[in-house]
Amino acid sequence: MYSISLLISSCFFFAVLAALIKFLSQKIHPFEQAFFRNFIGVLIILPFILKYKIKIIKKENFKLLIIRGIFGGLTMILLFWSYALIPLSQAMAISFTTPLFMYLGSIIFFKERALKINTTAIILGFILTIILIRPDLEIKFGVLIALTASLTHAVAGLLVKQISKTESVLLLMLSMVLLMTPISFLPSLYVWVTPNSFEIIILLIMIACIATTGNFLWTKALSQESLTNLMPFEFSKLLFATIL
Repeated sequence: MYSISLLISSCFFFAVLAALIKFLSQKIHPFEQAFFRNFIGVLIILPFILKYKIKIIKKENFKLLIIRGIFGGLTMILLFWSYALIPLSQAMAISFTTPLFMYLGSIIFFKERALKINTTAIILGFILTIILIRPDLEIKFGVLIALTASLTHAVAGLLVKQISKTESVLLLMLSMVLLMTPISFLPSLYVWVTPNSFEIIILLIMIACIATTGNFLWTKALSQESLTNLMPFEFSKLLFATIL
Protein backbone atom coordinates (compact mmCIF):
# COMPACT_ATOMS: atom_id res chain seq x y z
CA MET A 1 0.00 0.00 0.00
CA TYR A 2 2.93 2.35 0.69
CA SER A 3 4.15 2.19 -2.93
CA ILE A 4 0.62 2.69 -4.23
CA SER A 5 0.25 5.76 -1.99
CA LEU A 6 3.50 7.14 -3.42
CA LEU A 7 2.29 6.61 -6.98
CA ILE A 8 -1.11 8.21 -6.35
CA SER A 9 0.62 11.18 -4.69
CA SER A 10 2.89 11.55 -7.74
CA CYS A 11 -0.19 11.60 -9.98
CA PHE A 12 -1.54 14.53 -7.96
CA PHE A 13 1.69 16.49 -8.38
CA PHE A 14 1.86 15.71 -12.11
CA ALA A 15 -1.74 16.88 -12.58
CA VAL A 16 -0.92 20.17 -10.84
CA LEU A 17 2.24 20.42 -12.95
CA ALA A 18 0.32 20.03 -16.21
CA ALA A 19 -2.08 22.81 -15.24
CA LEU A 20 0.79 25.16 -14.33
CA ILE A 21 2.65 24.45 -17.58
CA LYS A 22 -0.50 25.10 -19.59
CA PHE A 23 -1.16 28.36 -17.76
CA LEU A 24 2.42 29.65 -18.02
CA SER A 25 2.78 28.67 -21.69
CA GLN A 26 0.89 31.85 -22.55
CA LYS A 27 3.96 33.81 -21.43
CA ILE A 28 6.90 31.38 -21.42
CA HIS A 29 7.44 28.75 -24.14
CA PRO A 30 7.42 25.11 -22.91
CA PHE A 31 11.03 24.69 -24.12
CA GLU A 32 12.16 27.46 -21.78
CA GLN A 33 10.01 26.06 -18.99
CA ALA A 34 11.73 22.70 -19.45
CA PHE A 35 15.14 24.35 -19.12
CA PHE A 36 14.24 26.10 -15.86
CA ARG A 37 12.65 22.89 -14.55
CA ASN A 38 15.94 21.04 -15.16
CA PHE A 39 18.27 23.81 -13.97
CA ILE A 40 16.36 24.42 -10.73
CA GLY A 41 15.98 20.64 -10.34
CA VAL A 42 19.78 20.29 -10.24
CA LEU A 43 19.95 22.92 -7.48
CA ILE A 44 17.29 21.02 -5.50
CA ILE A 45 18.76 17.50 -5.83
CA LEU A 46 22.52 18.12 -5.82
CA PRO A 47 22.77 19.11 -2.11
CA PHE A 48 21.19 15.78 -1.12
CA ILE A 49 23.61 13.87 -3.37
CA LEU A 50 26.57 15.65 -1.75
CA LYS A 51 25.21 15.33 1.79
CA TYR A 52 24.64 11.58 1.59
CA LYS A 53 27.68 11.02 -0.70
CA ILE A 54 25.65 9.01 -3.19
CA LYS A 55 27.70 7.31 -5.88
CA ILE A 56 27.09 4.86 -8.72
CA ILE A 57 27.30 1.37 -7.24
CA LYS A 58 27.60 -0.60 -10.47
CA LYS A 59 29.73 0.84 -13.26
CA GLU A 60 27.61 -0.91 -15.92
CA ASN A 61 24.69 1.26 -14.80
CA PHE A 62 26.48 4.42 -15.97
CA LYS A 63 25.34 3.95 -19.57
CA LEU A 64 21.82 3.06 -18.44
CA LEU A 65 21.67 6.23 -16.36
CA ILE A 66 22.62 8.29 -19.41
CA ILE A 67 20.03 6.52 -21.58
CA ARG A 68 17.40 6.95 -18.89
CA GLY A 69 18.32 10.62 -18.57
CA ILE A 70 17.89 11.11 -22.31
CA PHE A 71 14.50 9.39 -22.43
CA GLY A 72 13.33 11.13 -19.24
CA GLY A 73 14.44 14.53 -20.50
CA LEU A 74 12.94 13.94 -23.94
CA THR A 75 9.65 12.99 -22.29
CA MET A 76 9.74 16.20 -20.28
CA ILE A 77 10.26 18.43 -23.33
CA LEU A 78 7.61 16.61 -25.38
CA LEU A 79 5.07 16.71 -22.54
CA PHE A 80 5.63 20.41 -21.86
CA TRP A 81 5.27 21.06 -25.59
CA SER A 82 2.09 18.98 -25.97
CA TYR A 83 0.40 20.84 -23.08
CA ALA A 84 0.82 24.05 -25.06
CA LEU A 85 -0.20 22.60 -28.46
CA ILE A 86 -3.42 20.77 -27.63
CA PRO A 87 -6.16 20.98 -24.98
CA LEU A 88 -5.00 19.75 -21.57
CA SER A 89 -7.79 17.16 -21.41
CA GLN A 90 -6.64 15.69 -24.70
CA ALA A 91 -2.99 15.61 -23.64
CA MET A 92 -4.01 13.91 -20.39
CA ALA A 93 -6.07 11.30 -22.24
CA ILE A 94 -3.15 10.43 -24.51
CA SER A 95 -0.77 10.26 -21.54
CA PHE A 96 -2.78 7.34 -20.19
CA THR A 97 -1.24 5.15 -22.89
CA THR A 98 1.96 5.27 -20.79
CA PRO A 99 0.75 2.83 -18.09
CA LEU A 100 -0.43 0.51 -20.86
CA PHE A 101 3.04 0.55 -22.47
CA MET A 102 4.73 0.06 -19.09
CA TYR A 103 2.36 -2.72 -18.10
CA LEU A 104 3.15 -4.65 -21.27
CA GLY A 105 6.86 -3.87 -20.95
CA SER A 106 7.02 -5.19 -17.39
CA ILE A 107 5.54 -8.49 -18.54
CA ILE A 108 7.84 -8.80 -21.57
CA PHE A 109 11.14 -7.60 -20.08
CA PHE A 110 10.82 -8.31 -16.35
CA LYS A 111 8.61 -11.40 -16.61
CA GLU A 112 6.20 -9.95 -14.07
CA ARG A 113 3.02 -11.87 -13.45
CA ALA A 114 -0.04 -10.39 -15.14
CA LEU A 115 -2.94 -10.87 -12.73
CA LYS A 116 -6.37 -10.85 -14.33
CA ILE A 117 -7.66 -8.21 -11.91
CA ASN A 118 -4.77 -5.86 -12.74
CA THR A 119 -5.14 -6.41 -16.48
CA THR A 120 -8.88 -5.80 -16.28
CA ALA A 121 -8.38 -2.68 -14.13
CA ILE A 122 -5.85 -1.07 -16.47
CA ILE A 123 -7.98 -1.76 -19.59
CA LEU A 124 -11.18 -0.49 -17.94
CA GLY A 125 -9.32 2.53 -16.56
CA PHE A 126 -8.12 3.51 -20.02
CA ILE A 127 -11.56 3.00 -21.60
CA LEU A 128 -13.23 5.01 -18.83
CA THR A 129 -10.73 7.82 -19.31
CA ILE A 130 -11.46 8.02 -23.04
CA ILE A 131 -15.22 7.97 -22.39
CA LEU A 132 -15.11 10.68 -19.71
CA ILE A 133 -12.71 13.05 -21.47
CA ARG A 134 -13.89 12.30 -25.01
CA PRO A 135 -10.85 13.90 -26.65
CA ASP A 136 -10.79 14.82 -30.30
CA LEU A 137 -8.43 12.12 -31.54
CA GLU A 138 -7.92 13.71 -34.93
CA ILE A 139 -4.30 13.18 -35.90
CA LYS A 140 -2.63 16.54 -35.33
CA PHE A 141 0.98 17.49 -34.67
CA GLY A 142 0.26 18.03 -30.96
CA VAL A 143 -1.37 14.59 -30.71
CA LEU A 144 1.71 12.94 -32.24
CA ILE A 145 3.96 14.84 -29.81
CA ALA A 146 1.86 13.70 -26.84
CA LEU A 147 1.80 10.08 -28.04
CA THR A 148 5.58 10.09 -28.55
CA ALA A 149 5.96 11.48 -25.02
CA SER A 150 3.89 8.59 -23.66
CA LEU A 151 6.14 6.07 -25.38
CA THR A 152 9.40 7.68 -24.23
CA HIS A 153 7.94 8.00 -20.72
CA ALA A 154 7.24 4.27 -20.67
CA VAL A 155 10.80 3.48 -21.79
CA ALA A 156 12.16 5.78 -19.06
CA GLY A 157 9.94 4.07 -16.50
CA LEU A 158 11.16 0.60 -17.46
CA LEU A 159 14.77 1.81 -17.22
CA VAL A 160 14.02 3.28 -13.79
CA LYS A 161 12.70 -0.08 -12.65
CA GLN A 162 15.86 -1.83 -13.82
CA ILE A 163 18.41 0.69 -12.49
CA SER A 164 16.65 1.24 -9.14
CA LYS A 165 17.43 -2.36 -8.18
CA THR A 166 20.91 -1.19 -7.20
CA GLU A 167 21.08 2.61 -7.54
CA SER A 168 19.65 5.46 -5.46
CA VAL A 169 16.44 7.18 -6.49
CA LEU A 170 18.15 10.56 -6.05
CA LEU A 171 20.95 9.49 -8.38
CA LEU A 172 18.38 8.50 -10.99
CA MET A 173 16.76 11.90 -10.73
CA LEU A 174 20.03 13.85 -10.82
CA SER A 175 21.26 11.99 -13.91
CA MET A 176 18.23 13.21 -15.85
CA VAL A 177 18.20 16.90 -14.85
CA LEU A 178 22.00 17.18 -15.04
CA LEU A 179 22.02 15.80 -18.56
CA MET A 180 18.96 17.72 -19.74
CA THR A 181 19.90 21.16 -18.42
CA PRO A 182 22.31 21.95 -21.29
CA ILE A 183 20.25 19.98 -23.81
CA SER A 184 16.99 21.80 -23.01
CA PHE A 185 18.84 25.13 -23.00
CA LEU A 186 19.60 24.90 -26.74
CA PRO A 187 16.00 24.85 -28.06
CA SER A 188 14.96 27.39 -25.44
CA LEU A 189 17.35 29.93 -26.99
CA TYR A 190 15.10 30.18 -30.07
CA VAL A 191 12.04 31.06 -28.00
CA TRP A 192 13.73 32.76 -25.04
CA VAL A 193 11.80 35.38 -23.13
CA THR A 194 13.56 36.69 -20.03
CA PRO A 195 11.23 36.32 -17.02
CA ASN A 196 10.32 39.91 -16.24
CA SER A 197 7.93 39.58 -13.35
CA PHE A 198 7.94 38.13 -9.84
CA GLU A 199 4.85 36.06 -10.72
CA ILE A 200 6.58 34.29 -13.63
CA ILE A 201 9.70 33.58 -11.56
CA ILE A 202 7.61 32.10 -8.74
CA LEU A 203 5.67 29.93 -11.22
CA LEU A 204 8.91 28.63 -12.78
CA ILE A 205 10.23 27.73 -9.33
CA MET A 206 6.91 26.05 -8.48
CA ILE A 207 7.04 24.02 -11.69
CA ALA A 208 10.56 22.80 -10.84
CA CYS A 209 9.66 21.96 -7.22
CA ILE A 210 6.41 20.21 -8.11
CA ALA A 211 8.01 18.28 -10.99
CA THR A 212 10.93 17.20 -8.77
CA THR A 213 8.60 16.08 -5.99
CA GLY A 214 6.32 14.20 -8.37
CA ASN A 215 9.31 12.55 -10.07
CA PHE A 216 10.75 11.48 -6.70
CA LEU A 217 7.47 9.90 -5.58
CA TRP A 218 6.98 8.19 -8.97
CA THR A 219 10.55 6.85 -9.10
CA LYS A 220 10.40 5.70 -5.47
CA ALA A 221 7.14 3.84 -6.09
CA LEU A 222 8.53 2.10 -9.19
CA SER A 223 11.63 1.03 -7.28
CA GLN A 224 9.61 -0.72 -4.56
CA GLU A 225 6.72 -2.46 -6.31
CA SER A 226 6.03 -4.50 -9.44
CA LEU A 227 4.81 -2.40 -12.35
CA THR A 228 1.82 -4.67 -13.00
CA ASN A 229 0.53 -3.81 -9.51
CA LEU A 230 1.20 -0.09 -9.81
CA MET A 231 0.11 0.88 -13.32
CA PRO A 232 -3.68 0.63 -12.78
CA PHE A 233 -3.36 3.41 -10.17
CA GLU A 234 -1.86 5.78 -12.75
CA PHE A 235 -5.44 6.57 -13.74
CA SER A 236 -5.96 8.41 -10.45
CA LYS A 237 -4.42 11.34 -12.36
CA LEU A 238 -7.78 11.68 -14.12
CA LEU A 239 -9.51 12.39 -10.82
CA PHE A 240 -6.99 15.08 -9.84
CA ALA A 241 -7.02 16.65 -13.32
CA THR A 242 -10.83 16.81 -13.25
CA ILE A 243 -10.84 18.48 -9.81
CA LEU A 244 -8.22 21.02 -10.91
